[in-house]
Amino acid sequence: MKLSALAFGLLFAALASGHAWAADRYRIDPDHTFAHFAVVHTGVSSVRGRMGVIKGSATLDADKQTAEVAVDLDPRSIDTGVKKLDAVLSDEMFFNVARYKTARFVGKAVKFRQGMPSEFEGELTIHGVTRAVNLSADHFVCKQVKIMVLDRFVCGGDLQTTLRRSDFGLDKYSSMVSDEVRLVISVEAIREDK
Repeated sequence: MKLSALAFGLLFAALASGHAWAADRYRIDPDHTFAHFAVVHTGVSSVRGRMGVIKGSATLDADKQTAEVAVDLDPRSIDTGVKKLDAVLSDEMFFNVARYKTARFVGKAVKFRQGMPSEFEGELTIHGVTRAVNLSADHFVCKQVKIMVLDRFVCGGDLQTTLRRSDFGLDKYSSMVSDEVRLVISVEAIREDK
């Protein structure tokens, strides 16, 4: 399962701000950014899971409609809700987290809609393999967020794509688990103070 496509996936991808005069800088919030994945198990139903983010950064220039993002995902954080499955995914047959401690997405926005990024192109590295990926934004917003004592400007949304796990060398049990992986990266990025 190639959740890391994530990633990331994607990741990432979090970065727009409709108020920028020059490129604003953002840091990916690891407490609110995850790559969610789904594969079909035995041709019957979907198995879902998620992977967390170690760190990430982004820039956005709303006037010039440019945005870039870099996200490091943590394969060791794989969580399907089934501990035995998490152990299998972490082992050498799949993500081999002892050897490949991170997955990485680096990309840039290639389309904007109503001043917000709507599509990202970049490269995803998982399991030591790098492939080109394209992520589209289900929705993407930037706004001032106040939660208790926190008050900050945040951008984010849900970015999605469909990948083949075999493209990343994650091709075990192809008769039981679909090669196709549906990936959604839910991301929040916090604007850095100028």
